[in-house]
Amino acid sequence: MEWSKEQGVMVSGGGRIERLFDAPRFSWKEEDLPHFHKVKGSTHAAFGKWKREKRTHDIVVGAWFRPLFLGGWIHSDSRTESVYNLQTPSLFIDLRIPNLEENKKWQDIHGFSQLSDVDLRLLARRHCFAGYSLLNQGPWTIENPPVCTRHHAIDWNFVGKMRPRPNKWRIEMREDGKVWKEWGYARDEFDQHIYLERWELLPEGKGPYLALTRDERYGREAILIVCGDHFNFAMDRPTKMPFDPQRQQVASLQDLVDSLVDKGDREEAIKYLSLEGCHGRISGKQAWVIDNALHPWMIGKKILSPDEVQVKYAERKVLWKGEEWHIFEDSFGPNGLLKLFTGGIVDKKSSL
Repeated sequence: MEWSKEQGVMVSGGGRIERLFDAPRFSWKEEDLPHFHKVKGSTHAAFGKWKREKRTHDIVVGAWFRPLFLGGWIHSDSRTESVYNLQTPSLFIDLRIPNLEENKKWQDIHGFSQLSDVDLRLLARRHCFAGYSLLNQGPWTIENPPVCTRHHAIDWNFVGKMRPRPNKWRIEMREDGKVWKEWGYARDEFDQHIYLERWELLPEGKGPYLALTRDERYGREAILIVCGDHFNFAMDRPTKMPFDPQRQQVASLQDLVDSLVDKGDREEAIKYLSLEGCHGRISGKQAWVIDNALHPWMIGKKILSPDEVQVKYAERKVLWKGEEWHIFEDSFGPNGLLKLFTGGIVDKKSSL
């Protein structure tokens, strides 16, 4: 039950972030907060504007895992959790699953109804978030190193109360491009960064990339990202749920689910646990098969089948199960996308 709490302790540098991440040393603006655009309902407008302005960069493009997370006086590593961080030049999906014995048990059930109250509370202790990684303008130097500010369109842990400081960090890339360090932007009195995350490339984690975004008219925000041989998928709860006025002061999903379960309101707790997030590979016999997920009973299922996908490349969109998804970003090109969705139905006129 302590996993989420410990993750929060580490990313806040042992609970010091609000004191250290502030003017005059580390000033910030409200629009830099990770949930600012989500609360304003302006994620699509903001993300589109940044993309048109070419506020993109390939410095950390790829599929990454996290062998070390260190902050305050504690740390975690790849034995503690499985992390899949997929990043295109603009969009990202970051999926973090604690390695629990219960995950294996939950793979054999059919859904939430078979979870006990304790299971629901434990299930809340994992994480997935997705959105836009906005980097500072170059040229990058020692005085102006690459710094990323992430803006969250989808967030497992956000249920009403906004995160009080930006999700902002400095990038230190190894020369071979296979390992990088994420240094928390704020530093303490000894000029040490308040946290560190080390990222390493997953096997076959480099290659063509794709980011699809679900059209706004369907209500629930959703993103699909492919990097190299990996995919990540995230779909939000129903749009209105994070903005329930009764939840404005609830700091985390864990606090909310604990409270709802204690009150006997399993149905409401399950609604808040309905956010979807998963990872898998795109090639071989296990192509598009989920191999890890927020909801473990989804493991082993296919996220998509070729007959469900229609590529309309000239229109910069894909029809998936009849729904319109926008090609936000890709390096596959039309022929590469047709190969990616092997056997998919192609509108040849619009794909030429």
